[in-house]
Amino acid sequence: MVALIIAISACQPVVETQVPAAVPVTVDTPEAIATQAPTQMVLSFTPATYSDEVGKFAFDYPDMWTLDAEQVIGDRGSQTLLLSPGSTAESIAQDGSRIVLMRYAWDPKNDLAARVAQRKTAWDASGFVILVESTRELEDGRAVVDVHMETPDKNQFMVTLTTIGDKYLEISAEGDLALCQEILGTLRSID
Repeated sequence: MVALIIAISACQPVVETQVPAAVPVTVDTPEAIATQAPTQMVLSFTPATYSDEVGKFAFDYPDMWTLDAEQVIGDRGSQTLLLSPGSTAESIAQDGSRIVLMRYAWDPKNDLAARVAQRKTAWDASGFVILVESTRELEDGRAVVDVHMETPDKNQFMVTLTTIGDKYLEISAEGDLALCQEILGTLRSID
């Protein structure tokens, strides 16, 4: 449901409003998104690697998960689902997870700060509360924004945003957030 709300809110027109900027939070707890190089990470799962040659990024996920083929959604985007055993596009298995990779064509291009501001406006309008926000860089210098949020009905989820060529990548994760955080922490650039 959260992934559907995120996808729908991404298609909404941008409304010019003044939204207070979120205060960046530095967190030195296990809940913070890992920022060390993937080669230094010891993963809690046997990894398979998702690799996108066009977007020049990759990340690791549990090899027992299901990877759905990329699907076009409208004329501005596409999505790919990664599902833990028993999870589907519609529901998450008990103790399971769902990760949705969304690729969006959106103007202005190559302006992650503007994209994040637009998303924050949509999240705020939906009643989502940002619990933690952090930034990092991929090996090729691309900025990444990681956001941990809560819905009005107290469900928590995570979103990672970056640029991929002239598009934007938004990875939403829900379910086992500790595992999702570990997976999103492996996001890296590729040549």
